[in-house]
Order: sequence, then C-alpha cells, then structure tokens
Amino acid sequence: MAIVRAGELDREAAVGWAARGAVAWAAAYGCVRVWFATGHAPDWKFPGGDLLVPDWIGVLGCVVSAAAVLALQRRPSSRLLIRTLWLVAAGWVAAAALALLDVVGGVLPGLGIPFDWKGMLSRLAALGGAALLGRTALTYQRRLGPGRSVTEIPSWAVIGAWTAVAGCLIRLGAQAVVGFGSTPYGANLSLILFEGGFLLAGIVLPLLLVYRVGRFFPRWMLLLPGAGLGGGITAYFGVGLLQMIAAVVQGKPVYGDVGLPDAFFWVAVPAYLVWGAGLAVATYGYHLRTRSAAVSE
Repeated sequence: MAIVRAGELDREAAVGWAARGAVAWAAAYGCVRVWFATGHAPDWKFPGGDLLVPDWIGVLGCVVSAAAVLALQRRPSSRLLIRTLWLVAAGWVAAAALALLDVVGGVLPGLGIPFDWKGMLSRLAALGGAALLGRTALTYQRRLGPGRSVTEIPSWAVIGAWTAVAGCLIRLGAQAVVGFGSTPYGANLSLILFEGGFLLAGIVLPLLLVYRVGRFFPRWMLLLPGAGLGGGITAYFGVGLLQMIAAVVQGKPVYGDVGLPDAFFWVAVPAYLVWGAGLAVATYGYHLRTRSAAVSE
C-alpha cells in the first residue's frame, strides 16, 4: 500500500480549492462584466470606469482565466501554462490598478480623492480573482519541485531597491521644480501623513528589504507592503504612461485639467513606474532570501 505524506495531501487539497475557486470566480465575475458591457454599469466616479480596460476585454479576461486554469488541470506539469497563469493574474492586477487610489482615498480622506465604493468592490473582486489565479499557479509550481532559494540577498535585488529610491527621489525632484504648492491637495494632516508614507515607501522600505537591518522585522511586515505597493504602483503608473503615450499619438493634452506642465508628468509618471518596478524586484529578492526560514518555521 502506498504511503501518502500529510504534506502531499495538504498540497493536493490546496491545488483543488485554488483551482476550483479560480474557475468559479471567473464564471461569476464574467457574468458581472457581461452585465456591465451590455449597458447596465453604474455611474463610476473615476473616468474610464471601474477597471482600466473596456468591459468586453474584462469578459474576455474571465474566459481566458477559466481556460488557463482548466488547461493547467489537464497538463499540471506544463511550465508554460503556469507562466501563462501568472501573466493573467498580473493582467488583472494591472486592470484593477485604480484600487491604489481606493486605498489612499479611504485611508486619507482629506486628500480629496473620490471614493467610489461600487468601483472599489468591482476592483477588489478583480484583485481577488488575481489572488486565486496566482495561488493556483503557485501550488502547481510547487508540485514540480522545490523552488529557487538563496542564502543572501541577490545583487539584482539590491539594484532594484536603489532603483526604487532613485525613482522616488526623481519624483520628488519633479515636484520641487514645479513647486510643492502646485498640488491638488490642501496642506492638511492627510497630506502630511501621505508625504510621510511616501518617503517610507520610497526610501526606507526598499532599503530594509535588501539590507541586514530589515531582518529585525517580521517577514510579513516588509513582504506585504513591498508586494502590494510594488505591484500597485507599477500597474497604476504603467497603465498611466500608456495612456499618456496614447494621448500624444491622438493629439490630445496630457492631464490638461490638472494645471501642471506636460513635462512634469513625463518625468513624474516614469519615475513612479521605475519606483514601483524597483520595489517589486527588491521584494522578490527578499522573498527568495527569507522563504526557507519561513518554511522551516
């Protein structure tokens, strides 16, 4: 009689619930996207809708999500399908990038960012689907064998951290050129807290991820904000940069209603993108460095 280890049973159970949950989510959220696409969407407070893609693209995304999971169930050892599932999950994170504004506007209401609870629920649903797809990909990936582990922070993670710091400082430099009074927000407590968090996320957090001083903090305390902010900033400003490029191609102004010169945005938005990407890279390096310790615990 074959002996099945408890860990293997747990792994199989994790594969099952994640895959079933992802398919169920794709079916349910796909119905919601069809409902929106056929003219039943509510009035969104952010321009463009709840997601940064057209409604029918969202429907297609749900179909692709379900198809990728079902295909992976049939070919569980396909690394190509696992990578595809990771890409689909990343696509949903990018589509729901406005969730970053939901968080900032909800935590710091004094900034005046519109709070769209209907759009927020839709974006949270999209991010929930991304989490299920990522979990599915991860569980299948782990079935193929132990992943890569490192004993020290890789040099590319250190480069990523300093790249994030550089992006943050360039963003601050762009603001200094146009003046710190040239912001759409008033000088209130929310703005002070936002700027404090800005510096923590742009300078302190990236360096804590790659240097020894960061080892004094619990793993989750650095991993969660690093992954969330890295992914959110990259997705939001990556899409924003593409929208800016599209506006130029179409001969339209770039954020013409904000009252700042276009040159500011051509510096600030790429700087945010560099910051987010660098932070994501540093966080992944931190994950690799601390994963073996987390598993042993």
